[in-house]
Amino acid sequence: MTLALLVILLPLLFLVLIKHFKLGVLSSNLPPGPNPWQLLWTISQSRNKPHVAFQTLARTHGPLFSLRLGSQLVVVASSPAIAMEILKTHDKIFSGRYLPYRCFQIIEMKQSSLTMSRQCNDAWKFLRAVGHNFIFSSRAVGAKEKMRKEVVGKMMEYLVENEGEAVKLDDIVNVTVSNVVANVLASRSLFDVRGEGEKEEILQGLVWEIVESATNLGLADLFPVLRRMDFWSRRNGMKIREKIMCAWVDIVEERRKCGTNDFSSGDFMDVLLENGFLDDQISIVLMELLIAGTDSTIITIVWLMAELIKNQDIFLRLREEIGQAIKPNSTTLDESILSRCEYFQACINETLRLHIPGPFLVPHQALENCNLNNYLIPKDSIVLVNAWAIHLDPNNWEDAASFKPDRFLDSKIDFLGSCFEFIPFSSGRRMCPGFHMGFRNILLVVASLVYYFDWSLPGGEDLRNLDMTDKFCTTLKREKPLYLVPRLRERFHVG
Repeated sequence: MTLALLVILLPLLFLVLIKHFKLGVLSSNLPPGPNPWQLLWTISQSRNKPHVAFQTLARTHGPLFSLRLGSQLVVVASSPAIAMEILKTHDKIFSGRYLPYRCFQIIEMKQSSLTMSRQCNDAWKFLRAVGHNFIFSSRAVGAKEKMRKEVVGKMMEYLVENEGEAVKLDDIVNVTVSNVVANVLASRSLFDVRGEGEKEEILQGLVWEIVESATNLGLADLFPVLRRMDFWSRRNGMKIREKIMCAWVDIVEERRKCGTNDFSSGDFMDVLLENGFLDDQISIVLMELLIAGTDSTIITIVWLMAELIKNQDIFLRLREEIGQAIKPNSTTLDESILSRCEYFQACINETLRLHIPGPFLVPHQALENCNLNNYLIPKDSIVLVNAWAIHLDPNNWEDAASFKPDRFLDSKIDFLGSCFEFIPFSSGRRMCPGFHMGFRNILLVVASLVYYFDWSLPGGEDLRNLDMTDKFCTTLKREKPLYLVPRLRERFHVG
C-alpha cells in the first residue's frame, strides 16, 4: 500500500519541484511584492477588499508589484503609464484571459465564448465581429431604441403602481436591463418586474452561480500542476454548464422550429443559427452575453441613482438639463437628444470613475514572457490592472474621493480606451465591446427615473445620510440594497 502511494506521489512531487526550481530562477527579476504574511495582513485590514489592499501595497512596493497565490504568480499594475504598457504597448502578449479552473469547464467548447475566451483565436475573432455587427455597433444599438423604450415603459408602469411605497431599485433595474439585453439576443423578455416567474428565479440563481465560479479560486488555481486531480471543480463546472443548457433549451429549440420571423427580426440567436452553431454553443454564448451585457450597466445605474439622491443639487441640475433638451410639450425621452446632454454624460463618467463596476477590469494572462518596466513577467502570469486605484489616485484626479461630475465638463477625457487614467471599459483588443449598448441603457433608464419621479428614502430619512458603503464580489456593488420611495411628479399625473 505504501509503495503504491509512493509511486503515485513521486511524479507529482517531481513536477512541483521542477516548477519551484523554474520560479526560483525567474524570481530574481520579478516585480517586488509582499510576502504571504504581509499580503494576508493587508487584505484583512482592508475589510477583505482586494482592490483597496492592492492600492495599499502599491504605495509600498510601487505601481507594478507581484505576489503569489500558491504557486501562481499575480502581477498588479496601479498607474496609467503601466496600464498603457499592458493594454496598448504589449496588448498582444497580455491579451490572454485568465479563468478559474471551474469557470473554464463551463465554456470549454470551440466557438462558445466571446468575453471569456482564453485567447484571441479565430473563433473569438468571428464572434467578436458578428457581435459588433448585430449587437454592439452604434447602428445596431440605435436600431433597438423602440424596444428599449417599451421595456423601460414597463418599469415606469410598475413604479406608478407602487407610488408612495418603498421599492428595491436594484431588482427593478436588474429586470429592466436584463430584459433589454434578452430582447437583443433572443427577442423576448425573460424576467418579470413583479418577480412572479419560477423560471426567472432559476435563471437569476444560475447567473449568481456563474459569477461566483468566476470569483472563487480552487486548489487547481493556486497550484496549476494539480489541475488534472481537481475533479470537484471539473464536476461543478460541468453541472453549471448543464444548467445553462436547460435554461435555454426550450427557447433555442422553439427558434429552430419556427425559424426567423417578424417577431425575431433577425436577432443574435438567428445569426448564431444561420452560422451553424450547435444548441449547446448557442446556450453558452447567450448566457455569457446576458451576464456581460447587464452586470456593469445595472451596477452603474444603481450607483448613479444613489449619488443623485444623496446630492440633490446635482439631481435637480440633471433634471433641468433633460427638461430643456426635450421638445416643447413632449413627454417622451429620445435617446439621440439625451446623448447630447453634456452634464448627463459627465454624471455617468463620474459614476464610472468613482464606482467602477470591475475594479480589476477582467483578469489578463501573459501568453509569453515579457519585459515590463524593466521587470520580467513570466508566461502564464495573471495580470491585473487596478483601475479602481487609478481612478481614485489623487495624482490623477483632484479631490478624487468626491462625486464631482463637473470635472468632466470641457474635458477631453473619455471612456473609449485611449485615456489610461480613466478606463472603466478597459482598452485594447480585450476592451469591453458593449459600451455603446451599456451607455444607451444607462441614459434611458436613469433619465426616466430622474425626469418623471421624485424620490425619498423610506421613513422620510435625510437623503444626505444615504449609506454609500461598497462590497467587493468580482464587481463592486453597494453593500446594502437601494430602497427608495417613488412619487410621480405632479405635472405627469393624468386627470
